[in-house]
Amino acid sequence: MIKEQIIEKLNMGITYLGPLASALKISKKQLLPILEEMISEHFVFQDGKNTFGIIKTGVIDRKNSDYGFIRVENEENDYYVPEEDMYNLYSGDIVEFYPYDASYRLLNARIIRVLERKNHFIIGRYEQRVKKGKIKAYIHSTSSRFKVTAIVKRDLPNITNGMIVYASVSYIGTAVEASILEVLGHPDDPGIDITQIALEYGFSLDFTLEVAKEINFINDEVKEEELKGRRDFTNLNIFTIDGDDSKDFDDAVSIELDALGNYQLGVYIADVSHYVKEGMALDEEALKRGTSVYLADRVIPMIPHKLSNGICSLNENVIRLVLACIMKISPTGKLLDYEICEGFIKSKHRMTYHKVNEMLHGNKEIITQYEDIYESIIQMHKLSLILRNIRHKKGALEFETKEYKFILNEDSSPKEIVEIKRDEAEKMIEDFMLMANETVAYNMCIMHLPCMYRVHEQPDQEKLLNAFSQIQSMGIDIDIPKSTISPKTIQKVLEKEYDSTIWPIINNFMLRSMMKAKYSKECLGHYGLAMKYYCHFTSPIRRYPDLIVHRMIKKLFLHPNDLEKDMHHFQQILGEVALKNSKSERNAIECERSVNDMLFAWYMNSHIDEAFIGYITSMTSFGIFVTLPNGVEGLISTDSMKGFISYNEERNSYIVGNRQYKLGQEVKIIVVRANKQSRRVDFMFENDYNKVGGQRDENRLFK
Repeated sequence: MIKEQIIEKLNMGITYLGPLASALKISKKQLLPILEEMISEHFVFQDGKNTFGIIKTGVIDRKNSDYGFIRVENEENDYYVPEEDMYNLYSGDIVEFYPYDASYRLLNARIIRVLERKNHFIIGRYEQRVKKGKIKAYIHSTSSRFKVTAIVKRDLPNITNGMIVYASVSYIGTAVEASILEVLGHPDDPGIDITQIALEYGFSLDFTLEVAKEINFINDEVKEEELKGRRDFTNLNIFTIDGDDSKDFDDAVSIELDALGNYQLGVYIADVSHYVKEGMALDEEALKRGTSVYLADRVIPMIPHKLSNGICSLNENVIRLVLACIMKISPTGKLLDYEICEGFIKSKHRMTYHKVNEMLHGNKEIITQYEDIYESIIQMHKLSLILRNIRHKKGALEFETKEYKFILNEDSSPKEIVEIKRDEAEKMIEDFMLMANETVAYNMCIMHLPCMYRVHEQPDQEKLLNAFSQIQSMGIDIDIPKSTISPKTIQKVLEKEYDSTIWPIINNFMLRSMMKAKYSKECLGHYGLAMKYYCHFTSPIRRYPDLIVHRMIKKLFLHPNDLEKDMHHFQQILGEVALKNSKSERNAIECERSVNDMLFAWYMNSHIDEAFIGYITSMTSFGIFVTLPNGVEGLISTDSMKGFISYNEERNSYIVGNRQYKLGQEVKIIVVRANKQSRRVDFMFENDYNKVGGQRDENRLFK
C-alpha cells in the first residue's frame, strides 16, 4: 500500500525526500528503506542524495531543435524536457526518465538514460571547413525530424561542398559522428528531394545482395509442374480492375449467377507465398519493409519488381498462381457458402477503373470493346450495391478524406495537383476485397487457427462526446446521446452535412476520436467496418500481413502437415510481427504525407503574394489553418494577425479586430511563405496583408 502511495506522489512530481515524506505523512527515516527497495526493483531512480523519481519510459518529440516533450504510451499528457536537457536527444529516441516539478501545466522530465536511438542514419548537405589549418567535414541534416550537424568521421573520395550524402551515425558524448555510405547527388538533381525523405523514414531504395541472388532462381513464367494440385480457373471470365498507372496486380475477380439468382463471386489473389517463403532473405526483407510505399514519382516495393510486376502480378493473358476465395452470396447479400483454395488463372483483361466507370455510365464504345465482360461488370455492380447497403445497415462508417496526386515536371518539381476521385468501379472492387477479407478471417477464427487480424477497437466514449461537442459548437444541429454513442449515431452525423464544405471538418473530428486500426493476433473485430471478423488477405504483393495470412492458410488449413508444431510456431511469432507491421504501416503513411507536404510547399512557392479562397479547417492557440481547393493547407499565424486577438477554444472561434472566424468559414488569403525544406506553407488574411502594404496578383484568384 505504501509503495502505491509513493508511486502516486512521485508521479505528481514530488521528488525531494523531505516533501515526499511530508506528503506521505511518515518520517524520512521510515521512507528511505522503502525507497531503497524500490530502487533495487527498478521502480525508482535516485538522482543525487535526496532526489528520487518514478522511472518511466517514453518517446522524445523534439521541437525547433531545442526543447522537447516525452510521450508515454496510454498517458494523456506529455512531459516537458527543457532545452538544457535536450543536448543529444532527437525525435523518436526512446528514453528512461522521471517526472519532477510542473512547468506551466506539464510536468518536467529529467532524462535517466537513452534506451534506443531512432536515427541511425543521416541524410544531408556535405560541407568542408578549414579550422586551425585543418580541414574538417560536416553533414547538415536536411531532415525536419533529425535536425543535427554531424562531424564526418569517414569520408568518401570526390565529394564536393553542397552534395547530398547518406551516412551512418554514432553518438559520442554530445556529438553525432557520421560515416558516409553514399553520395546521393546534387541538391538540384531530379527526384533527390523525394529520395531524401524516403531514406529519412528508413525505406531502402535497393534490395540486399542476398535478395538479388535469391530472385535469380525464380522463374519468369509459371512452370507446368507448379500447376499440379491446383484448381484450374482459366475457363472463367476473370479480369483485373486497377488504376490507370498501376504496375502490379494483386487481385482479379469473376462473377456468375446460378438458377436461383445467387451470386458466385470469385476473388483471386496473387500467390506470393509460393515464391516468398519463410526463412528466405526475400521474406526477411519483406518483413523489414512491411509495406510498399507509394510516393509521387515512384513506388518503393515490398518485394522486388521481378516478382511484384512480374511472376506475382496477375497480368493479362498469362498463367498466374493464386489463392482463391469463392463466395456464394444470396440476392439479399447473405454469405451462403465459400471455398478457399489454391488455383491458377489467366486474366482475360487488364481493366482500369476509368474504363469500368465509363461502361457503368453507358459509354457504348467501351462497352462494345469489352462486350465479353460487360454482363459481368453489370452483375458485379449490382452485387456491390447490395454488399455496401448491408454494411451501411450494420453501421459501417464511411470516413473519406480527399486524396491528391502530383503531376511532375522533368526536374521533379510539381506541375499540377489533381484530386483523386472515387467512382463506382473503385467502390465495387473495395466491396469485393472487404467481403473476401471478412470471409477469410471468419474461416480462420471458427477453425480456431492462428491468423493476423486487422482490428479496429471501439473508440473512447469521452473522446466521442468531445467530438460531438466540437461539431455542435460549429452551429450544427445534432443530438448528443446521453448513453453510449453507437456507430449508427456516428453514421448519421457523418451523413448530415455530406455535401457541404464543412463535411471534411466533421469527418476529421470523428476520425480523431477513433482508435487507430492495427494488426493483432487476436480477433477483436473492426469497429469502423462493423465487422466481427476481419483480416488483410487481398494485397500480398504490397502488404506483409496479407503474405503471412496466405502462409497460414496454406500450412494450417489447406495442407496441414505437422499442425501442432506449425500452430505453435505462428502463435509464437504473430504478436511481434503484428507490432512490426503496424509500425511499418504508420511509418509509410507518415513518409507519404511528408512527400506530399514537401510537394505542396514546392508548388505554392511559385504562388507567393497571390490570393486564394479557402476554408478554415482547424484552429489552435497559435493560429488558424486554412485549406485551399487544391488540397494545400497553410497556417495563418497569430503573429501575422493585425488587431486585438481573442481565441475561444471551446467554440472554435477567433476574433481578430472586428472580424470573427469560425470553422468551415470561407476566407480570402494571401500566400506569404512556402518552404519545401520545412514542408510548411504560411498564409495571411487578405485584410491583414493589405494593411502591411503587401502586393498580390489579382488575375490569379482561385475560386
